[in-house]
Amino acid sequence: MSDLSPVLDPTHLAVVRYPAGWQPRELPDERFSAVVSGEHEVTVVCPEDCLEDAAWAGDAVQVDNGWRRVTFPGPLPWELVGFLADVAGRLAAAHIPFTSMSGFTTDHVLVRAAQADLAVEVLSGREPPAQRPGTNP
Repeated sequence: MSDLSPVLDPTHLAVVRYPAGWQPRELPDERFSAVVSGEHEVTVVCPEDCLEDAAWAGDAVQVDNGWRRVTFPGPLPWELVGFLADVAGRLAAAHIPFTSMSGFTTDHVLVRAAQADLAVEVLSGREPPAQRPGTNP
């Protein structure tokens, strides 16, 4: 298995749901953040400590802490086919749930903080471990 060159960000992230139409006054400093606005909700991925600011925390409908970001440094060409399928297959084989997001030239996956180190190992080309107790088959 090839090394996908994953880079683990040390920042613990929150995934936060806000009501439709909500807009942040500003994005949190230079650290990683993402805003996805849809018809029914606004989703923000931000460092957990951003929620210490009442303006961010007060409007939240739901907060899910404990995420870490794994980045695949780019530039990844637009013509690249199957990259996230490879990532998904490796993480699934290790029983690691994730969500993905893409920048213009870089892909990212969010994994639970407790599984972040294992995710990096698997994405670096190591074989997934035998099924761990407490995971789904």
